[in-house]
Amino acid sequence: MEKETESDYKKYFNPQEYVTQFIGIDKTDEENSDDAKEVTLLSSLLTDPKHKGVKEETLLTLKKEKKGEILLMAIAREKNKTLLPFLIAACWESEINFSKYLPFFVLLVLDDDYLVSLEAITVIEEMPGPFEKQHLAQAIEKIKEGKKSITSEKQVLLNDLLDTLNAFAQEIN
Repeated sequence: MEKETESDYKKYFNPQEYVTQFIGIDKTDEENSDDAKEVTLLSSLLTDPKHKGVKEETLLTLKKEKKGEILLMAIAREKNKTLLPFLIAACWESEINFSKYLPFFVLLVLDDDYLVSLEAITVIEEMPGPFEKQHLAQAIEKIKEGKKSITSEKQVLLNDLLDTLNAFAQEIN
């Protein structure tokens, strides 16, 4: 199985395929954009130990201001793999509904890093829906395919996730 890259994650921010749409950002302005600054600030507030006291407030603000997409951008752009689990955990900790981004989190589940996978699975298990039938079918297929080349310690996690995804699919039918 080929390893997912940052560009694979970025496809979920394609406005032609998914709901997220960013207006007024071109490649030359991307690093200096307000979104890029928000992503940097958010990453710092959620992962830097010196900001531990404001984490709960940050999560509440994310939910209140409907800034889930900024959190997803932070995950997609994070270059430090040790910080990824903290950013992914913020998704379920914030109680924002990320159901429409199920494919994005399935890619994270299949990451080599155990903690990244574990946190992504937790996000999926906490998703209230609604789900698109096609996303669920693709997620189930990708997880089944991923099980063939995954470590034995993650097999149990993926089996449990498959049960969860199948339950979601039954609710739709």
